Amino acid sequence: MIIDTITLDSTLTVTLLDQTRHYFGGYFHVKVLVYCDIPLERSYFDEGAEFEQAVKIMGPSARFQRILEKMAVPEADLASVRDSLISAFHDTTLAYLSDPAFPRRFVRSEFRKCVKKPTVTRSSRA
Repeated sequence: MIIDTITLDSTLTVTLLDQTRHYFGGYFHVKVLVYCDIPLERSYFDEGAEFEQAVKIMGPSARFQRILEKMAVPEADLASVRDSLISAFHDTTLAYLSDPAFPRRFVRSEFRKCVKKPTVTRSSRA
């Protein structure tokens, strides 16, 4: 279930998905999946050939993804724990994602990882 979508600029949107599940007895595994798909742009690369290789390996976008989680949460505390995890994300990581230089740095970093480990492609990360 989508908890929130945050628009960072005209091209980037951060999505928060609630993936909380029952753990044991009256306890839950609170889990929020945070992701942002960053479209690959030619301007992120020094050469056109590098951009073409990135699109071939990674597809049309790179996915930033984080998991916010806490285990063994009593049912009565579900909402407050989820809110606390999301608040911490807003206070730390969201500022990082909002930096105008983030998309280029992230895409180039993911591309370097894919080149070093060619078996890690977009389809195998899904």
